[in-house]
Amino acid sequence: MTAGHGDEIPEAKPGRRASQADREHVIGLLKAAFVQGRLTRDEFDGRLDRALVSRTCAELAALTADLHVDVTGCQPVREPGARRRGVAWVAAAVVAVLLAGTSVAVFTRAPGPPRAPGTLRLRGPLPAGVPRYYVQQGFGGASGPVPVVRSTATGAVTDTIRSPWRQARITDIAAASDQTFFMVCQGIAGKGVHPVMTGSRIYRFRVTSSGRIGGYSLVRGGTLAGRQADGLTVAADGSEVAVITGPAAATGAAGSAEVMVINTRTGARAVWHNAPAVAGQMTFGVGDLSLTADGRELAFLGIPRCIKGPCRRTGNGEEVRAVSPAGRGGNLSNSHLLLRQSALVRLATGYIDGAVISPDGSSVTVLEMNTPSGSPDNIMSVVQVSAATGRQLSVRYRMDTGNGFLYRFFSSDPSGRYLLLDAGPTSGTVNGWIEDGRLVQLTPADGSNVFYEVW
Repeated sequence: MTAGHGDEIPEAKPGRRASQADREHVIGLLKAAFVQGRLTRDEFDGRLDRALVSRTCAELAALTADLHVDVTGCQPVREPGARRRGVAWVAAAVVAVLLAGTSVAVFTRAPGPPRAPGTLRLRGPLPAGVPRYYVQQGFGGASGPVPVVRSTATGAVTDTIRSPWRQARITDIAAASDQTFFMVCQGIAGKGVHPVMTGSRIYRFRVTSSGRIGGYSLVRGGTLAGRQADGLTVAADGSEVAVITGPAAATGAAGSAEVMVINTRTGARAVWHNAPAVAGQMTFGVGDLSLTADGRELAFLGIPRCIKGPCRRTGNGEEVRAVSPAGRGGNLSNSHLLLRQSALVRLATGYIDGAVISPDGSSVTVLEMNTPSGSPDNIMSVVQVSAATGRQLSVRYRMDTGNGFLYRFFSSDPSGRYLLLDAGPTSGTVNGWIEDGRLVQLTPADGSNVFYEVW
């Protein structure tokens, strides 16, 4: 591990509880080691199971001790938080660089020149349908990272987003239609490297036609006392939001994460639980939430795991699954399969890094990472597949990043037409939206300093 911007990984305290973010960070490192061939499939599966139920930083450290990665102190509380489309499984890293307290995964091989991805700059007016403004969270800033509203056409900052809740930090933002946004704020008590999280609140705000913020309002049912929340997603019509929640990090227990769906009109909540801790039961590590336009169907990227043996492995790798109706709640084990990793890439050479369901629920667009057999290059593909059959429909974008890659986020606008991506070779990433098989770069075009963007 190396640290950036003068940050140091804190020393472990005896018995310090691991947070959900700590477990996700270690899962990313394990995925990296597996893709590199440093772990066999059985070793990876076994360590993944243990990571998902680890309660302390010491237990997590034992999983990576022979990989020469020091995670004994776990991660600082994330600032600004999880990446836009959910849990930060930004895996495939030999070096995890801590930027503003957030882990960004970088995968490298032998030295060599990077391949230039197919990108273009916007010329002239915005195409019809492209949102006029977007929200960007960078890494820098004298007082820490601050989300801002930017003009899509020029990149000019039109307003700064502030937490309406005092003593709270903004950890996630997601977009609905009509320039309406939702955000998660997490309350913090105490100071220092490991402040105590007291709870979360979900707010709504709208960006006006001039790019200014027209005020904040607390979402009905959006006060989550004693709960941490991340992985925010919202239906295009704003009727429902969904988050991954668990007890506040100071008291959180391993495996306690669940998905909460909130009806923003009535405040009604529905919870999707994992299976009970019964020997032989399969459960899911959950990330990358996305909702259909009407909020009826909720999709997620899941990692199947076994609570205790014996369990029969699915052999599918990661899975994109869905629950419907999302507002009913229930058990995640009753979700239905939309896509299995093994249908897209060989389990030994690739994985899925992001997934977004279409507004009408007919298709899923995934970001897959793959190292083809016999090739030294890394191929990043954005692939659309049928939600009904899992059959590949189209390849919307492909990037050959040469001997390494860096990936930060992948998301969609509420219409499902424009996909935002920040990725590239290890020499630097580019950020923009995908159109006609190419990446139209946003302004400013330096994706290396961007944590997430939404519109």
